[in-house]
Amino acid sequence: MSLALDLDTVMTILLIRFALIVAAVSVLVIIAFTILIVLKRSGQLGAIRRRVETVVRNQLRARAAGLPTDRPNPGRRGVLSALDRITKGGGRT
Repeated sequence: MSLALDLDTVMTILLIRFALIVAAVSVLVIIAFTILIVLKRSGQLGAIRRRVETVVRNQLRARAAGLPTDRPNPGRRGVLSALDRITKGGGRT
């Protein structure tokens, strides 16, 4: 039994792998764009932007000051609170 692959088979495998990666990235971009459009229509995009901006700014300040930022998922609390606020508000205003 020989496990050697010829060049054509290797190139086919690499092409399929590349196509799957491109397809996955495309689906993620479409999902992100859909979420942004829904948030913009519901009027929640500005509030979420301000919350995320605050979390990112605090992380950058902590890193610049040399403080430890190894908390588990530091932005998770902000994202979860923003999502809670959207769901409690009914999603639309």
